[in-house]
Amino acid sequence: MNLVHFKPYIMKTILILAFFTVFTIRLNAQTTLNYANNGLISGDSYNFQEIEFPDPGIAGANQIWDFSKITFTGKSPVGNLQTPALPKMDGIGDYNLSLLENGYDYFLNCTEVDLEELGYVNSDNKITLKYTDPVVKIKYPFAYGSSFTDHFIGTGIYSETNTLDFFGDHTVTADAYGTLIMPDRTIQNTLRIKSVKTGLQINMCGTADVIITKYAWYANGYRYPVLSLTTVENRPNIGAIQITNTAFTNTQQPFKSATISGVKSGIQTLDPTKSNVIVTLSPNPFNDKLNYQYDLSEPTTVSIELYSISGKNISWIAKNQLQSVGLQNGELKASAYDLASGIYFMRFTFDKQIVICKVVKL
Repeated sequence: MNLVHFKPYIMKTILILAFFTVFTIRLNAQTTLNYANNGLISGDSYNFQEIEFPDPGIAGANQIWDFSKITFTGKSPVGNLQTPALPKMDGIGDYNLSLLENGYDYFLNCTEVDLEELGYVNSDNKITLKYTDPVVKIKYPFAYGSSFTDHFIGTGIYSETNTLDFFGDHTVTADAYGTLIMPDRTIQNTLRIKSVKTGLQINMCGTADVIITKYAWYANGYRYPVLSLTTVENRPNIGAIQITNTAFTNTQQPFKSATISGVKSGIQTLDPTKSNVIVTLSPNPFNDKLNYQYDLSEPTTVSIELYSISGKNISWIAKNQLQSVGLQNGELKASAYDLASGIYFMRFTFDKQIVICKVVKL
């Protein structure tokens, strides 16, 4: 090859390699659901907080979902995952998990490939449904742009003697990613999964079109959705259309290392031989002065940082101070840092333990 033509060829190759390197890094920064990090685990229990149903927003890349002003209803249902007791539910295939949630007992099979729903029971409503062709809920791995449609067929019994048939399609799409702003935290690189379950239900009273649309936001370090919105539309051939909206947050679930805009949330005790330090704040919310205190069982190096809700470091309140045994007190004055009304985080570091506290400036 002529050297004059070879040099541009080298430069072009380098540029292509550089492009794919940057492209790969950007892809890796996004959240991807997989079995190791998001598969259901028997024995897990988590508390939902019900909220008023918000607008789910639009699809696409680099979205910002601002749910900082969501309204809580005060209800906190509990979900439990457990290994199903034997004998197993008769008439359906193998499954390895049972999910108890909102009065329903869902029978699931979770593998490294996918999560299937094989049936469910609601004792209060006297409903039992078995899928002869199960519903695939999610496939692993699943990233932005991933999509699939699965057909399902189910038969059931309600009110002990009446039969019903239910069949249709379940379409799942990772339709958006971006930043999720919650009342107590801002989470980068969240992935939104949209699922639409469209089916025809046939029973002795007639037929009904059923459409279940669900949005779920996932983030790195959180095994289960941080936020989920569900709309159930029941459109009978005779009678009024029924539409039910429900929404839940699940930000208090255990997580591994979720980065909240540069701030590690929660309590991390890296030395199990030392007791946890408990921080108390008052008043919170506050106007100008917030008091904080904690009790040290031994001399400890302490750092205190103040962050905005976006994770920006506003100031060090204390940095690597060696403090003595006993009760320690301090105060945060909003006027000293020109704090506007809003949500902030105080990060306390006690040697190897980290405690994050949300504070609200009125």
